[in-house]
Amino acid sequence: MRRFLIIASSILIAFCLYWLLGSKSTARYQSVGGATAIEWLTMRFNEEPFPEIDPADIKSITQPANLALINSITVSPRATWLGHATMLVQYRGINFLTDPHLTSRPAPIDFGVQKRQVAPAISFKDMPKIDFIVISHNHYDHLDHRTVDMFANSVTWYVPMGLKSWFLDRGIRSDKVIELEWWQSAQYNKEVQITFAPSVHWSKRTPWDTNQSHWGSWSVKIADFNAWFGGDTAYDQAMFQEIGLKLGPYNMAFIPIGAYAPRYFMQRQHIDPEQAVKIHQDIKSEFSIPIHWGTFQLTQEPYLEPVLLLKRQLNLQHINLSDFSPIKIGQSVTANSKPNSTAKNPNQ
Repeated sequence: MRRFLIIASSILIAFCLYWLLGSKSTARYQSVGGATAIEWLTMRFNEEPFPEIDPADIKSITQPANLALINSITVSPRATWLGHATMLVQYRGINFLTDPHLTSRPAPIDFGVQKRQVAPAISFKDMPKIDFIVISHNHYDHLDHRTVDMFANSVTWYVPMGLKSWFLDRGIRSDKVIELEWWQSAQYNKEVQITFAPSVHWSKRTPWDTNQSHWGSWSVKIADFNAWFGGDTAYDQAMFQEIGLKLGPYNMAFIPIGAYAPRYFMQRQHIDPEQAVKIHQDIKSEFSIPIHWGTFQLTQEPYLEPVLLLKRQLNLQHINLSDFSPIKIGQSVTANSKPNSTAKNPNQ
């Protein structure tokens, strides 16, 4: 039955994407990522259905969020993985989120697309007060309209150029949406500087808006703490070395490692674990956390493979696991207390 549902979902997604990807528009931004409808359909029907996921594997990468810890004052920068590309970062009384997705499906509709494998580690009602949110691009697994409606005008939104009008159409006040181009910076307050940086990706939500808004990564500096959020990206060594040179080094980086298979198709838009390690080095990150895996089954790789390949690559390059450490969904870590493979209490 599950196999039938996966195939049926794939067919429905294929026809939806044929409608979406097959429509033409005049792009505002140029991208090497993305795919035509024919390319996507050919790949999808040439590949096997997505691999089965063992419930025990799902359980192995999750833990309850420590809400008491999260609602306490932290003297060191603290990050909590809520799932997929959503990180809660806290320091000096500032709380911000990356690409928050707190609902069940990465899609504009509530059917035809598989639900998330893991519930958000923190629900909206349990969320601490959020000061601002950064959005990397407009794909549905990164920009969820239902989640945007939850936060609405209670936060400041930092978004790629071309995306502000979408927020205004949802009732978000103009003064609450800060739109930036690559390398532009904005001050949230005198201690917090937010910079929109490059990535290799693309944008699209409808048949008419292909690459009409930008995509990118975010550099957030809070006093003496510097963090980088990668969003979605393919690999460009020169680009990421430039980020490291201009905006780094980083105390923490949140780097995607999943949704990379099959490689012949995904390499133009998503990095794999080996390239994630290269970005960790390129941007001069002291401590990186892998994200964008384990929450939504978006592509072909086995469920736990991204972390296994990441650990293998770190070992091959003689990089300590504590420098680029997988954490559980719901786990909190601080910049001066990096986790390791034998940590007994990862929330300390």
